Amino acid sequence: MGGLMAELQIKPGTKLKAAFDTAVGQQTDFNMMATFKGAIDEAYFLISAPMLAGKPLILDENQKLLFQYTEGGNTFMLAGYPESVEKAGIRTLWKMRQVAEHRTFFKRRDERFKVSMRLRYLRDEAPEDQQEEAMTIDVSAGGLAMYLNDYPDVGEALQVKLPAVRVDDQRYELPVQLGIVCWLRQAPKGSLFRNACGIQFRYADELEREAMKEYMEHVRAKYKI
Repeated sequence: MGGLMAELQIKPGTKLKAAFDTAVGQQTDFNMMATFKGAIDEAYFLISAPMLAGKPLILDENQKLLFQYTEGGNTFMLAGYPESVEKAGIRTLWKMRQVAEHRTFFKRRDERFKVSMRLRYLRDEAPEDQQEEAMTIDVSAGGLAMYLNDYPDVGEALQVKLPAVRVDDQRYELPVQLGIVCWLRQAPKGSLFRNACGIQFRYADELEREAMKEYMEHVRAKYKI
């Protein structure tokens, strides 16, 4: 999905908090620990076997894992599937296949509302007539998560058009918002869409952020959140 992986900028020996992948909207429990041993190439990296409750995890090639780590004051996440057990001297390592999910976690300062709204978006440099439809999973003044059928790249810019909201005969509409894709994953089984992704809004100034906050208050009132 979406081309090559981002080059990992993690130092060997970095401690990783690990978790089993969860469905969109569910809490992720980083209750395991591992150590990053090094990148093999853009697609593979090595870690120590994750430890759960003091015991090494049993490798399952079908189990996607999430890893959280801190660099330069920011907390990042990468994801991958274990492919094989590798020996490095007396050490036993896991060879991981990286997947297209590499995001930065920011301390949220905006309340996030779980609400389903139809929206439209335009991929970077796509013609205006190639807008795609999507459905929000949750929305805040800082960004949103949405279901979609497309495969945008992590780091790609999208032009997002949220729906107009009418409350008490007052209609509120936002201009197109610029958003950056922070993560992409498959939608849960049974979903009407193929994938889900997270978007972080990029504002030109504080006035744009305040306009989004006002829009969110209309969303809260309309959907009685």
